This record gives sequence, structure tokens and C-alpha cells, in this order.
Amino acid sequence: MIDETLQQSINALINGTITEAEHQSLQNRLKEDPSARAIFRERMDIEAGLRTWAADSGAQHQVMASDSASKTSLRTTWGWPIALIATAASILAITVWWTQQPDRDQLNLADQQNKPTPQATQPTAPPLGRWIAQAACVWQQPPSLPDGMLGAGLIKLTSGAAELRFDSGTNVVLEGPCELFVNTADSARLLAGTVFVNVTEVSNGFLLETPEAQIIDEGTQYAVALDSLATEVHVFDGSVIWTPTAADVNFEDRIATGEARRYLRSEPARSRHIPFGQRQFVRRIDEQVRKAGGGELLAYDGFENLAGQLRRDRSGFGWSGGWESAGFGRGRLAEVIDAPPGMVFGNDRSGRRLLSFRGGESLRRQFEKPIELSPGEIIFVSLLISRQSSGKRFAGEQPSGEQSAADSKDDEPSGAIQIVLEPDSASPRFTRRHSVSFGVRSNQRLFLNNSGTIDETATSLGFGEPHLFVFMLKAESNTTTANLRVYRPNELVDEAQPSVWTVYGTASTGPVKFASIRLSLGTRAAAQIDELRISDSWNAAVDLAN
Repeated sequence: MIDETLQQSINALINGTITEAEHQSLQNRLKEDPSARAIFRERMDIEAGLRTWAADSGAQHQVMASDSASKTSLRTTWGWPIALIATAASILAITVWWTQQPDRDQLNLADQQNKPTPQATQPTAPPLGRWIAQAACVWQQPPSLPDGMLGAGLIKLTSGAAELRFDSGTNVVLEGPCELFVNTADSARLLAGTVFVNVTEVSNGFLLETPEAQIIDEGTQYAVALDSLATEVHVFDGSVIWTPTAADVNFEDRIATGEARRYLRSEPARSRHIPFGQRQFVRRIDEQVRKAGGGELLAYDGFENLAGQLRRDRSGFGWSGGWESAGFGRGRLAEVIDAPPGMVFGNDRSGRRLLSFRGGESLRRQFEKPIELSPGEIIFVSLLISRQSSGKRFAGEQPSGEQSAADSKDDEPSGAIQIVLEPDSASPRFTRRHSVSFGVRSNQRLFLNNSGTIDETATSLGFGEPHLFVFMLKAESNTTTANLRVYRPNELVDEAQPSVWTVYGTASTGPVKFASIRLSLGTRAAAQIDELRISDSWNAAVDLAN
């Protein structure tokens, strides 16, 4: 069926009588309708053939007229239609290219997908650190480097929370919506939104800029909220100095622990005191595991916020402070290192961190508030333990011959690994006698100690592979009962509290109120530890996916 309107528009174009409105309508029709483009192309081919025939015919009759007369006649007769045809052909070519471009893109995409994946190349610029994000994060512009590495550039987070862990020792938590431009490993510029900044003791400082000012830290934890009207600064620990960047402004404001300020963006040199603590900030990504598997985590440490060393930096939650030495010496504490890549109990541990320590080290951390059990209540303590030979600090590192010979003396009591729940008491003697502990004895056998009553099993723990330890302590009316379940790497973790345990403990009249947890190693022991959890439910204790 012939489209009369289309034919009329094409005729008008060829005859040179088409109006501007008709011309625009024809272009739109050609863009949208493939059948119209086919009809248009056929008409243009016919008209071009006729013009070619006419030109050839005119050349054959040059004997009847002079060359100049013939050329003038042809220009007069055919010049305007030919120009229109050339214009129409150009329109058609552009229209066909425009409408078929998505198809070309799809072909190019398909061609790229069929090509073999090129080998990953190292980024030209060195990474500045690493980043992690909550599962529900929505990015408008994520960090530029792949594989969880952090590079310089603009970051736009639409919703959720993400943590940037700079190699300089500073951790910055973004709370969406947020825009942050990362300059270097120790500086960034906040363009919009909210950030929490934790400048750890191993950092040499961190400079955070806003469009109107600079915030200089003095070893601190602080948060900044920036909107179109004002900037708020809340200091949780240490102090910061607020300095406007305008050249003609001479102003400096120091904000100390427990204080908060508000600065209008139109008046960055005028501070307004506001109540501290009224605004809530996401301070650690670890918070996402506080309520896991339907149970409550009372305390947690994934060692993810630490910059290589323990000391006073606070990782995890549920604690009143950082890890401290529980031994007699005041030397170096354990290290925090990158976890070896691979899957552990169905979860990828690549990019995570863990605690690595050996021979004679003993660490203690106080709970935020003492954990007390009433009759019928249960507490679970879980963690990943990889027993290392004493000369092997990192996964894959081989000990020397001398170290191997020393490590072979498993009958010596110096090879033990103990995790100890310490009672809430000011008496060191009472604490030693009534602590509850579990772990590995020097003979590699698993044990638990319920207030001086020791039980063990012939099951031993080898070297080099992470095992999941889950310790349970249940309070009865006058006693407590302790059990220990240890999972090897190739075992499936029970979805519910098991009926069979690796080590069964004897009931004891031990305490039901605990103030701290202690990790201790014998002088010949070495271990890597991760995912320390204290919870009131089995699900929360073994939910390693969070």
C-alpha cells in the first residue's frame, strides 16, 4: 500500500517546493520508520539514474549546440533538482547512520564479548589503600581502581556506607549520599555529604578540605556533615582545627573532644556551638554485623580498621578500649596483616585483615560493659584460628631448619594457644583461678578449662589451615557448663546449635560475669586469628558471611 503523504513529501523535496515544516516532518519520519527509509532510498536511486541518463544524453547532442550552450542549459534545467537530490541523499545517509548506530554498538559489544579477556594490568598510578562497602551500597561513581584497591579521584556514593582505608593509617567512612575527591593517601576534599575520619596512631595526619575550609587533625576521630547551607564538625576523640581557605580571612577555630560546631557556608569564619551527639554517624563498617543471623553480637573484632599495629586504635565494637598487653613486658604487640587469598568456610577472605602473633605474646581487651549470664542464658565465643609454626609469621613463608627443629618439640608446654574469658574481679588471683578458657595445648590437643576443671580430646589441630572454634558457656541455677566445637576447613558448619561437640566440659561452679577476653600464646606458639565474636546466639556466632 502506497503512503500518499510520504510520496508527496518526497516529490516536493525533488521538485524543490518543500516547506521547512514539511522538510522537518520528513526527516522525523525517516528517523523513525524503516519502511519509509526504504521507499525514500528507492525514489532517490530512480531520480539519480534519470539525472545520469539526462546528462549522458545531453553530451551526445553537443553537435547540435556549442559546449557552453549545452552546459548552461544543463545547469539551468537540472542544477536545482540535483542539488536537492544531493541534499536528500545526505539526509538519508545521516538518518540511516543515526538509526542504525545502536545496532552497531550492539555488534561492537558482542564482538568485544567474544574476544578473549585480556590479562589484568597493574594500574599506572600506585594505589593509596583499600576500600570496603556494605552490601546495600549504591554507587554513582565508585572508587576507580579494581579489586578493592583505592586510588585518587572522585567518589560518589548514592546510598549505604563505605570505608576507605588509606595506607597512611587513616580510615574514612562515607555515608551516602556523599561526594568525596581523594587527593593523596593523606588528604581528600569533601564536596557533599557525611564522612567519619579516624586518624590512627600510625598516621602522620590527614587533611580534609571542604569548599570553604581545611580541617587539620591532631590525632583524632571526627565527623563532618556538609550540605548546601552549612558544615557541621563533631569531634569524638582528640581535636581538630578549622581554618577557612579564603585569602582575606584570618580565622582559626579549635574543636576538642565532645564538642561540635556549625559553620554557614556563606560565613566560614563564624562558628556556632551546637549540641554534641545529636547527629548519628556511621563510624565503622563493622557495625553491619552487630545483628547477624537473628542473634545479637555483644562484641566483635574483624581487625579491619587497624593499620598494621594494635596499640590504642579501636577496631570492631562492644569494647571499652583497644587491645593491651596482658604480659609482663611492654614491647611490641601483635601485627595486623593481610589475610591470604582463598575461600574459608564458603567465604572469600581476600582483601581482609587478620591478627598475627607468636611466642609469648598475650593480649587483653575489656568489654564495653561486663557480660553477665542469668540461669538458662548462653554465651558463645567464636573465632578463626590458624596455627602457625613459630618461625612462620605470614601464610606461605617457610621457617628455617633451626626453627623447624624447635617447633617439633610439641611436648613442651610453651606451644599452647589459649582464649580466656576473665571474670569481673579486681583480684588477679581470683581472675586466674576462675577464668574460663579454651584452645590448643602444647601436644596439639584441643581443650577447655571451666574454672579449673580441664577437659580435652584426642583430636589434634595441625598447622597452616584456619579452623573455626565455637565455644559455648551455659549458666544453670548454680553451675555453668562449657562445650567446644571445632570445624575443619572442609567441614560444613551446623546451621543450628549442634548436638555433638568436639570437647564436652564438666559442670563447674564458676563465675557468670566476665569483664574481658585474653589471647595468650606460649613461647613456641604462633597463630593467625580473625573474626572474633561474642554473641548470645549460635547463628550470630557462625555467620561468617557478615
